Amino acid sequence: MDTLQRLAIEAECSRLMTTFSLCTDTFDYDRALGLFVPDCTFQRADEVFEGLDGLRFVLNRRNPERITRHIVSNMLIDVEDETTATGQAYALVFGHVGALDEHGEAPLGAPDSLVIFNGGFTRTDEGWRIKTWRIDLSFRRKAA
Repeated sequence: MDTLQRLAIEAECSRLMTTFSLCTDTFDYDRALGLFVPDCTFQRADEVFEGLDGLRFVLNRRNPERITRHIVSNMLIDVEDETTATGQAYALVFGHVGALDEHGEAPLGAPDSLVIFNGGFTRTDEGWRIKTWRIDLSFRRKAA
């Protein structure tokens, strides 16, 4: 594999990580599901969910009143070969439940948490997709 191929794979996998965060922030679950292979695995804390139905379950149980924004950074993608890659990124998570101000904005407070995304990626006929996704909590803001 040449350098351009490797860089293209890194870019596509990084885009998957960012797009998934944007989809969860905007409640665009159909688009989020399209980023994953049908036999995906999604893990958060001690919970493991299998397949798109499991992922749909996780997404649908999110509080629809909670606004979130994920700031994704420090992405590092390791390309194993032409069809397989892994990656890691940090996500700083801001959240708010409650009324917005007259401009439709949520008050800005300290971040709720810092998590680590761990992804496994595979090339399909439709392009690169997420095969495995694990979220590890690094820091959590303590309740006041």
